[in-house]
Amino acid sequence: TTHKGNVTTFFFLEFTNMAIYNLLLFTLVLIIYIVTICGNCLIIVLIYYSKTLHSPMYFFLSQLSISDIMLTTDIAPNMLNIVLHERTSISYVEFCGPNVIDYLFCDFNPLVELSCSDASTVQMEITLLCIPVLILPFLVIVVSYIYIVLTILKISSFSGRLKSFSTCSSHLTVVFLFYGTLIAAYLIPKEGQSQTISKIMSLLYTVFTPFVNPLIYSLRNKEIKDNLKILYINKRRFI
Repeated sequence: TTHKGNVTTFFFLEFTNMAIYNLLLFTLVLIIYIVTICGNCLIIVLIYYSKTLHSPMYFFLSQLSISDIMLTTDIAPNMLNIVLHERTSISYVEFCGPNVIDYLFCDFNPLVELSCSDASTVQMEITLLCIPVLILPFLVIVVSYIYIVLTILKISSFSGRLKSFSTCSSHLTVVFLFYGTLIAAYLIPKEGQSQTISKIMSLLYTVFTPFVNPLIYSLRNKEIKDNLKILYINKRRFI
């Protein structure tokens, strides 16, 4: 809707116009969201109550879980609402003309594309901000893992090297998945890029990455698994 030439409401489009596909997507995202919240909450509680896990590494893992909960909760509920209900809307004044966002949530790029004014300056600011927010942390992580790999190569035991490489490869997969999709979303020009691909990439860094983080970084850890067993045994005793 418009008022005196200005847009007051934005409408969101789903992946497709077919209700069955939107229902399947809703179910999938809902299951992933529930598992994400439960898994990360379990890690936070376990680290808080298990004295053997009171170390800097597990403190940062608990902060990662908190960040994942905040990220997915900021996006997933609104995404579920948009997928389930056709033409879900939000109110917004500072715009005119087209008011349909072909996206799953109110992300920056699809919103700016609807602006009637010249958005090149804002786009340039976002690109420059990507350097300290995305590029530099990504480079620091990559350099850190290069040093880790060099250290692993010094391990004399083949089985020890294999186990360490297995752990590092899973970590790097999540890192590249998260930062790769973010860089593709905010740095790569959008001309000719499929809108469906953009939506899939947004699902990867807002929903899928918080879902796999606890599986990769925490639940595969031996100390975490040992404490989960202790927690389970203690719970059985009180039942």
